[in-house]
Amino acid sequence: MAGLQRSPQSGRENHAEALQQERKRQIRGLMLLAFAVLLFVILRAGVSNDFTPRWWRLW
Repeated sequence: MAGLQRSPQSGRENHAEALQQERKRQIRGLMLLAFAVLLFVILRAGVSNDFTPRWWRLW
């Protein structure tokens, strides 16, 4: 049974790793949501209204 016990340190490491992975998933989800909202807004307004002909020549 002694081999099945975990040290407190490994529990902390697992918890820290789980939090890091959760943060990565949250960031990925927020980026996906932001991209979806941006795409929706561009398509709703109309691509021709957002990007006029030769828009890249304004700079």
